Amino acid sequence: MQTIKMIVWSLISLLMFLVLNYIMHLPAIGMQSSDLMRTNLMAIGLFGIPLLLTVFRLRVGFYFLALIQLIYTVGYFSAAYQVTMLSHAHVLSKIAVMVVVIIALLINVYWFMLVWKFRKATTKARTERYMKYRK
Repeated sequence: MQTIKMIVWSLISLLMFLVLNYIMHLPAIGMQSSDLMRTNLMAIGLFGIPLLLTVFRLRVGFYFLALIQLIYTVGYFSAAYQVTMLSHAHVLSKIAVMVVVIIALLINVYWFMLVWKFRKATTKARTERYMKYRK
């Protein structure tokens, strides 16, 4: 049940990245338009591979996914900086992007809290199982 919750929140995080990526490429924001489709496919691939590993019950998938989430969290800070300092967009557009960035950051923080609880629970269960056989 816990892994399903983490996978769902990972997909929500991916969706938030895709929405923010699309918003950043709108002409109203004023950022340079690069290849939006390529960036989205790369994000889906970077999230998809660790998610598949976790579906097949390989714990290394969570570690890869945590690394990807961390990289995208830094990217959210970069998006916030670009919109506030480098963009000449209207103030309401900047506020809208900042709201999306804050929501995405909160989702990532919640995801990291879920993963931390899962890791603590699995480590505790593994230790108890080991100590049972050791006696």
